[in-house]
Amino acid sequence: MKNKINIFLILLLTLSFSCNDSLEEVNIDPNTFPSAGDAQVLSSAIGFMGYIVETDLNYSESFLWSQYYTWGIGVSIGNEERYVSAGGDFNGYWQRAYANSLVDLNYITKNSTNKAYKGMANVLKAYLFQGLVDHFGDVPFTEALSGAIEDGSNLTPSYDSAETVIYPELVNILNEALEDLSSADNDEISRTGTDDFIFYDDDVLKTSDISKWIKFANSLKLRVLMRTSESNPQGAAIQALINSGTFVETIDDMPFIPFSGKSGDQNPMYARAEFGVGMFYFASNASINLLESLNDPRAQVLYAKATSGTAEGSLRGIDQGTIDDEPFTAPASDYSLASDYAYGADKPAILMSPWEVWFLRAEAAARYGTADDEVMAFETAIDLNFSYMELTDSASYIGTLGYSVSAPLDDRIDMIAVQKWISLNGTQEDEGWIETRRFDRPASRVFSDGIFQTPPASVLSSGTFPSTWLYPESERSLNPNALPQRQITDAIFWDN
Repeated sequence: MKNKINIFLILLLTLSFSCNDSLEEVNIDPNTFPSAGDAQVLSSAIGFMGYIVETDLNYSESFLWSQYYTWGIGVSIGNEERYVSAGGDFNGYWQRAYANSLVDLNYITKNSTNKAYKGMANVLKAYLFQGLVDHFGDVPFTEALSGAIEDGSNLTPSYDSAETVIYPELVNILNEALEDLSSADNDEISRTGTDDFIFYDDDVLKTSDISKWIKFANSLKLRVLMRTSESNPQGAAIQALINSGTFVETIDDMPFIPFSGKSGDQNPMYARAEFGVGMFYFASNASINLLESLNDPRAQVLYAKATSGTAEGSLRGIDQGTIDDEPFTAPASDYSLASDYAYGADKPAILMSPWEVWFLRAEAAARYGTADDEVMAFETAIDLNFSYMELTDSASYIGTLGYSVSAPLDDRIDMIAVQKWISLNGTQEDEGWIETRRFDRPASRVFSDGIFQTPPASVLSSGTFPSTWLYPESERSLNPNALPQRQITDAIFWDN
């Protein structure tokens, strides 16, 4: 009897352990990962970046403040055209940049063991943080992404100096990215995939094209270093970079986020506009007048011709902010709106264009005497922009400009400024606005005293234009460490 009881107890204990093991196994879903991997997190970050670039930046105040477009018929003139801003206008950009894209990218740089993914993430982190600085100035940086419990649960980060902390650190982040990308081994690279919407090579490599990520990182580093040319020249660092780096040089090198144009995968600018009243902005005469004065064929690509009215078959813009002077009943077809090149469901979100990079290199050669051929860089920038627009005979147009190294430096910088502003139209409107602020310098107010037009309803004095965005209302309400609100005429540290 005693032996029977012992056997029963042993069987009961065995069954108990077996049940426990089974229950634990039942509670684990073999088809679900306990946490997202590099691929899933990167695709999320890039997805948000597409919206940030095309809607929060290109289709924002910058769309009008760059003076590529002006308010059109059909709705009351907006505050953006009167240079009236409120902090709440920028809540979405701040939220998506910090709480969505940057959090995802930071997760990769902190947790990934794959150098290829870490390098990609750091390039995009630098890209987003530079954008935040170039719009707001001092922003949270060193404490910005520490809201998670394991990072200290800091939900009220302090602000860092854009000039002395953030911009120098952007160079360090890009150097780290370059080191990781250059040293990533074949196994690490082989684990990259279609989650890299920017440089995945589906034809040959079947992985991310790391060589293009390196070009993107160097090009972004050049942009960061060149941005301070009027406030804190970085000539030696730029010379070294040009001597040693590879760059975005061709359209094939260009980093962009693609959109198929199908429902659910449309360009965010297009989707946002079509969800509302559609694209109602007219071509600004600030842009049209300059293009026509230069006999620039790109005007016909950037803007659609009027299809009715006295200007039928021709380009017709209006002066900046003068829509109230036009007949209220006039149809939009009497005017020029954005073309298919500048606005469409399948238009990509370009992060950096080869023409932007070649203009940076031309300016670097002019300012700092780098190893680049200054004239060749200037001409290549325009030629690539013509090619992307499917225009031919750029050489004839370039010849009319008469760019020469024998001209005074400020005249050459002005020519680069104007041609760069034209070339960024239709693809990088926000970068176009940023660069007008940088090029508008004490030696030459090429935009504010020349090309730009003061809207009649502007609350700013004649010849005065916005130079920054206001801190978001949500940030100032929730973060006691937020800085005092700024004015839209305050200058970012690199802006003279």
